[in-house]
Amino acid sequence: MGMAEEKSLLEQVREKELALAAEYDRVCAQMDALKESARRDAWLIVDRAEGEGRAAASARYDEATAALDAEISAMREEALRREREMHTAIESRLAGVAEELVGYVVRKS
Repeated sequence: MGMAEEKSLLEQVREKELALAAEYDRVCAQMDALKESARRDAWLIVDRAEGEGRAAASARYDEATAALDAEISAMREEALRREREMHTAIESRLAGVAEELVGYVVRKS
C-alpha cells in the first residue's frame, strides 16, 4: 500500500470523524429546538387549561416537561453512545493504519 493510499485512509477516517461530530451537533441542536418548542406548547396548554384549575395544568406541564427531558436525555445518551462507537472504530482503524505504515517504512528501510 503506497503513501498516497495511506494518506487517503487517514483522510477518510478524519472525514468520518468530522461527519460524526457534525451529526452530533445537529442532533443536539434539534433536541434543543424540540425542547424549546415543547416548552412553548406546554405554556399554551397551561394557558388554555387555566379554566380547569391552575394546579391541574401545572401538573400536566411538569409531567410533559419531565417526559420530554427523559426523551432528550435518552437521545443524548444514544448520540454519545454512537459517538463512542465511532471513536472506537476510528481508533481501531487508525491503529491498523499505523501498523501498516510502520510495516511499510520497515520494509522500505
